Amino acid sequence: MIYAIRTLVGQEKNVARIIARNVKNSGIGVSSILVPESLRGYILVESTTKLDMQNPAFKVPHMKGSIEGEIPYEEIKNFLNPEPILSSIQKGSIVELISGPFKGEKAKVVRIDESKEDVVLELIEAAVPIPVTVKGDQIRLIQKEAD
Repeated sequence: MIYAIRTLVGQEKNVARIIARNVKNSGIGVSSILVPESLRGYILVESTTKLDMQNPAFKVPHMKGSIEGEIPYEEIKNFLNPEPILSSIQKGSIVELISGPFKGEKAKVVRIDESKEDVVLELIEAAVPIPVTVKGDQIRLIQKEAD
């Protein structure tokens, strides 16, 4: 049985670590805890028994509650094998940097190195076009391919 637990956005990993520690110490039948990158504000818990949210093991900071009922496996299987980040990005696409020193800047994709998962970008609003190399998980696609 798989259950979804709501958390504060950005605190998913912290809540999962605390729940894992509490469950290990209390002996509750939790098999696994999943923190999907693309599902912000939620963690997924696999349990052999129905989760009792009143149990002290589930009273953790930054947790908002749980979603009623079980989650079918078909709904979460795409989180188990996510598609590669760079598969949807092409040369000429417009992206936004989501981390690093240029966070929030928009850039054009110049080159993609799929073996290293690196992307070479050219910042759009820069006075002088300077190539910047970043990892594929540091960008978010805004526009498929520039005209």
